Amino acid sequence: SMLAAADDANGTYVQCLFATSRAASAGGLSVQAFERQRATACRSEEKATVRAGAAILVARGESDAVSSSRRVADEARRSVLDTYRRIRELSGEQR
Repeated sequence: SMLAAADDANGTYVQCLFATSRAASAGGLSVQAFERQRATACRSEEKATVRAGAAILVARGESDAVSSSRRVADEARRSVLDTYRRIRELSGEQR
């Protein structure tokens, strides 16, 4: 089903984002370095998520389905950066 495909795509995307975050943390990347890395990481997974999410929104009659789906994907990307930043702050490593 479209919903299952969207769930799978979203799960893969989120797993990729968090794997990127874990690797950056293990490597001691600064927030700025992680932000640069995050900007290009997981793009194919993101595209699949946006495509699958937009298909569901189109089926539900939403007129701006791709933009809405992209906003959700962008928020996931921002959330991972915010979490990484917060972890670095809490550990005293704000570089």
